[in-house]
Amino acid sequence: MQTQHAANDTAFGRVRNRTLPIASTMTCVPHYPSKLVIFLTAASRYWQVRCFFAGKTVVRSLRTTSKRDAVRLAKEFYNMNICTVPAQEHVQYARTHTIELVAKLMLQTEQGRVDRGEVASHSLTMLVSRLRKHVIPYFAHTAVETIGYAHIERFFNYLCTLGYKPMTLSQYLTALRKVLNTAHANKWIEQVPQFPKLRITSTARGNFTASEYLALLRCAKRMRNLPPVARKVTHRNTRGGVFASYANIVHELAWVIGFMVNSFVRPVDVKLIQHKHVEIVRGEHCYLRLSLPETKRHTAQIVTLPAAVGIYERLCKHFGAQGLASQDDYLFLPQLQDRQSAIFLLEKQFKRVLEQTNLRYGTQGQVRTLYSLRHSAITFRLLYGQGIDLLTLARNARTSLEMIDKFYASELRAEMNVGMLHSRR
Repeated sequence: MQTQHAANDTAFGRVRNRTLPIASTMTCVPHYPSKLVIFLTAASRYWQVRCFFAGKTVVRSLRTTSKRDAVRLAKEFYNMNICTVPAQEHVQYARTHTIELVAKLMLQTEQGRVDRGEVASHSLTMLVSRLRKHVIPYFAHTAVETIGYAHIERFFNYLCTLGYKPMTLSQYLTALRKVLNTAHANKWIEQVPQFPKLRITSTARGNFTASEYLALLRCAKRMRNLPPVARKVTHRNTRGGVFASYANIVHELAWVIGFMVNSFVRPVDVKLIQHKHVEIVRGEHCYLRLSLPETKRHTAQIVTLPAAVGIYERLCKHFGAQGLASQDDYLFLPQLQDRQSAIFLLEKQFKRVLEQTNLRYGTQGQVRTLYSLRHSAITFRLLYGQGIDLLTLARNARTSLEMIDKFYASELRAEMNVGMLHSRR
């Protein structure tokens, strides 16, 4: 039986092209111009996107069969084209970049800087912590394009209610500024908003006087000779008790104290220094020449005071008897290959010595740490060094003149050098 056709089927009943949109699937993207449309065709199982930009219609495949994903990808497609075609009519629809998205882009850039050695890895870790703790949660429902001075000031006031110190507040504002700089670099915002001004008062680490330094040495030697405390073995002290809070002070802690005060090194140097980095120089002057790995972007050699030579020789004799004084062995706690654990142990036990001697806090209430020994080393040279040249001291301590004046010399008082003030030519 033959099928009957209407007279006009040949003109109006042609088979549609397979690439044309299926009318029932055409969907406008919410909160965007109606010209931004997603749709399906008979030629592909993937969703397509279509929009009119700068005098022409642009069509792209979104490479997804999920309508929800298609809507999201269509927004990204539109925003990308808006950045290259910044017509005024599109501005109201371009405000869709979340703080989390921009922060992710910024962190990728910062990771690249870490990989190139431009910044330290712990700086990136701190930045990620600041972003996740307060910056991203606070601005979670605020588009980056709408963030202005008023938003930043409210955020700053919110942080102040949490009791943070000025330095911490500054770090949070810096993290937010990095995010907004990334948005500005990608032309998602016209300019970075102004930030509230924050006055930061730097407090130098508390140093020790000569008598306090001697008290620390005596206490460390006394505590390392105390009889061991018997405790029940648990999962907390299965590593020989070396990390237990009640364990005896390690034998070399007194040497660490003396070595730092006589060599100007930082705690990070104590963690990394090996015998191959140390050379004994004997001549008109007797000292150690330290060729340490780069720390805080400093690579210069360090010349120690004569007392450091005796400390090093006693240390070599002690660990040499245990077979732990080769060129690749570490000077302090050589039995621990995990050097982060080694410095953690030294800092923890030094804190016990400080508490035992009632020297935990400085004259201005500063919390003293292992770093205070370096502070003392530089301060002693300023006090007792005859005609010491500040530039030479700064170079030898691997720091700058500005840091010497701002931090290390901040606690010096005129009366400490009254003899120099009263001297005559």
